[in-house]
Amino acid sequence: MLKIVFGCLLLVMTSAAHADTVASVRYFESDGKVEISTTGAATAQTPFAIASVGKTMTAVAVLRLVARGQLSLDEMAVNRISPEIAAGLGGLSGVTLRHLLTMTSGLPDYLSDDYLYDALDDPDDIQNPQTALTYAYGEEALFLPAKGFDYSNTNYVLLGIILETATGQSYADLMRSLVLGPAGMTRSFVFGSRRLPADFPSGHEDGDHIREYYEAEGFGDGGVISTAPDLALFYKALLVDRSLLPANLMREFGTDPLGANYGMGIEIEDEIWGHSGGDLGFASDVRMDIRSGDLAILLVADADADTDWTYDRLLD
Repeated sequence: MLKIVFGCLLLVMTSAAHADTVASVRYFESDGKVEISTTGAATAQTPFAIASVGKTMTAVAVLRLVARGQLSLDEMAVNRISPEIAAGLGGLSGVTLRHLLTMTSGLPDYLSDDYLYDALDDPDDIQNPQTALTYAYGEEALFLPAKGFDYSNTNYVLLGIILETATGQSYADLMRSLVLGPAGMTRSFVFGSRRLPADFPSGHEDGDHIREYYEAEGFGDGGVISTAPDLALFYKALLVDRSLLPANLMREFGTDPLGANYGMGIEIEDEIWGHSGGDLGFASDVRMDIRSGDLAILLVADADADTDWTYDRLLD
């Protein structure tokens, strides 16, 4: 057992698994003590694609701009979107930023098998937010804004675009300045904004193509690559130190408007908050008990991995 000082006592227990075992990291923190176990070639600092876990970061970036007066939760999304995108998505009538953040817009999901197949085959041409959204063009709205809940990745792709139009900066730069930097996440970045690290897991059946996918552009619904310790820094900054958002916007962030166990980019079940994620070749899950500050993180280089460990660990 190796003991390392990392802001608190860090216990790293390295699995004796064979090198070709799926790379994974399990992180658990309670009462200032951290336990990290790894499998495959992973270490405590291995970067993984965290997929929809990044939606929480997009939501925080939007709310930080709301705090600065650059955006408003109840402004119409159509005012921040190009006419082509608005028309393709049925005009976005009545859809506000609040509806996008809480998945209550009624917009159909662009993320289909067709999109994933095309993006994997030709990421340079397909993988950008404007093209991604065309996979939802012409689909009927599921319901009127605020009249239902549906988990649609389209909402968060639009939020990424809105961040860019509000500031004139790229999504990658905004995430760095609004979220990753303030939380101290030095190993995290939006994919496509830099070369993938050598230790990025690539042991997938279609590893070369998946690597190309993560070298193309990442966007607002799940474009972040991160490590377990970095994710811990983010969750502690957001939910323990409360240093990323002012109190009034923390209340908005944690409000579940329709009882769907979803706030603004955060899954809420009683006092356990977090988010799951899944993308090509990867699965992830992060959960924090906001009463105790206990935190469980699971990152796996396997899209079909069972991620129930985070809940189970918190409930032990």
